[in-house]
Amino acid sequence: MKEQPEVTIQFQPIGKRVQVAAQTNLLEAARLAGIALTSTCGGEGNCGQCRVQVVSGSVSPLTEDERFLLGEAEIEAGYRLACCTRAWSDVRLHVPPDSLDSGQRLQIESVLRPIPPEPVVQAIPVSCPPPTLHDPRSDWTRLKEAITAQSGSTEITTSNAFLQQLPTAIRQLGWSANILWRHNEVIGLTPAHQKLLGLAVDLGSTKIAATLLELESGQVLSTSGAPNPQISYGEDVVSRLAYAQRNAAGSQKLAELVRQTIDELLLKMLNKVSAAPEQVAEACIVGNTAMTHLLLGWPVRQLALSPYVAASSEPLEVLASELGLRMAPGARVYIPPAIGGYIGSDHIAMVLASELDRNERLAIGIDIGTNTEISLRIPGKETLTAVSCASGPAFEGAHIRDGMRAASGAIEKVRLTPQGVQIETVDHEPPIGFCGSGILDAIAELYRAGYLLPNGRFNRQRLALLGNSEPRFVFVPADKSGNGREIALTQKDINEIQLAKGAIHAGMKILLETNQIAPEAVEEVIVAGAFGSYISLPSAVQIGLFPPLPHARYRQVGNAAAIGAQWMLLSQSARRRAEEIARRTHYLELSTVPKFNLYFAHAMHFPVHSEKN
Repeated sequence: MKEQPEVTIQFQPIGKRVQVAAQTNLLEAARLAGIALTSTCGGEGNCGQCRVQVVSGSVSPLTEDERFLLGEAEIEAGYRLACCTRAWSDVRLHVPPDSLDSGQRLQIESVLRPIPPEPVVQAIPVSCPPPTLHDPRSDWTRLKEAITAQSGSTEITTSNAFLQQLPTAIRQLGWSANILWRHNEVIGLTPAHQKLLGLAVDLGSTKIAATLLELESGQVLSTSGAPNPQISYGEDVVSRLAYAQRNAAGSQKLAELVRQTIDELLLKMLNKVSAAPEQVAEACIVGNTAMTHLLLGWPVRQLALSPYVAASSEPLEVLASELGLRMAPGARVYIPPAIGGYIGSDHIAMVLASELDRNERLAIGIDIGTNTEISLRIPGKETLTAVSCASGPAFEGAHIRDGMRAASGAIEKVRLTPQGVQIETVDHEPPIGFCGSGILDAIAELYRAGYLLPNGRFNRQRLALLGNSEPRFVFVPADKSGNGREIALTQKDINEIQLAKGAIHAGMKILLETNQIAPEAVEEVIVAGAFGSYISLPSAVQIGLFPPLPHARYRQVGNAAAIGAQWMLLSQSARRRAEEIARRTHYLELSTVPKFNLYFAHAMHFPVHSEKN
């Protein structure tokens, strides 16, 4: 019997790939990949829980069970039941959160301090008499009169969105309520006892971190996170920009995906604290330049081509309703300014919250991700210098044979000891693959133990090779893994990490050299971001992710961009400072530096302890 050819099934946003025989059903492929899809019927096709969305690739036709269990809109959008669908070619899938037995870990915490509130929106209590036959003035006229009596202001404006809700709301509240007051504009109306709330969002290319806060006290009420659903259309920013250009409605599709996810996170947090959408008076969303463009539905062609020009880098205030966010009728979303290229408002938020702009030490701030942003602060100098490195998605497990994101069962820590391989996994579940911190640990340990040469090639004298198969080091044999397959790092995997770490190393070196700063002068390195929160700094130094900085103190601060978003949500002073950071930051485009390619090639090697860089 002729063997079926193998096809690759890619599960997003988990970031896991598995090779299976063509005609394998998608539920079985998920099991082989160690991904637990919800399926109370055990794959019989009658519970409808193992829903997946086919983004690309060829699969078997719809079954009658699927036509019965899936709605027409779901079928139109490409949703299938994994247990009823067979792969005919390489397939890319989007797995919605409710189809997973356990989600991926999302870094939304930080160790940075809060900020005293100075909100742009205030709650002002007002009461006004109801209309009568003798006093038939409009609802808006009598409300304005009450506001003037309470605040002394006569320049009062509002929006059509608010006026549409005013007649019903003011009568339900018995003509006594809090008006939501923003720069002489009435943006909403709430019961007098309700708190004023705000939403802060770090819109990452991989993860979305959201926080619900009380505006007047600054208290964090709830936090939540989700994978960025755009991953299913491209693991890195460049791929998503290409998708948006190839497809007529591509930008709008990517915008709708992320807007819907943010709105769902907001409603989830509101339900958790028993609050209403009308209480949410302001939002702040930070992200890199591409993420902001794809959120707002802006054209991206000019952003994808040299010289990589943004449609706008100015701070923006957008009506929440324009983004499909269910908030107060006239609520605004504040989008902070960008710096240049792909360095957007998320990096400004990181600089703000880590207080790099006020650091009295000679310091570097680095936010590691699929796109890595780095800023240099020189005490006594007004300007900062920033660079952006296309480090790629390898640190998130993409393009790695057994790579995945930080979901249950992902290997996150590795040690090689005389007794063998020691690993730790997310949630202490059986291992099914490597997440970024685990990959970094594994490579550092292989290099330390002599399995890798300085050029990144496997040391064939140390590694037993099987016939003509690709060199690899097996960390977990098939009988010990959670998916019945060995978990290994191959030569190709090592090379992917070399490319990523080479870009960061070279970017930092160029940043210092351009500013005539010796590596020995750097006193502090602030490491931010989800990946930066979990990496082992000794492992990062071991493989040369950073250039040698012998006197630097390294500090991991967690998701500083999320904290910066909270600061700008709560404080007008923080917004002014963020806008000042943008004005005072010089963007250095690495592609214009002649030495970058040379440094990049050199930085792909692992450091030899005896050499001086």
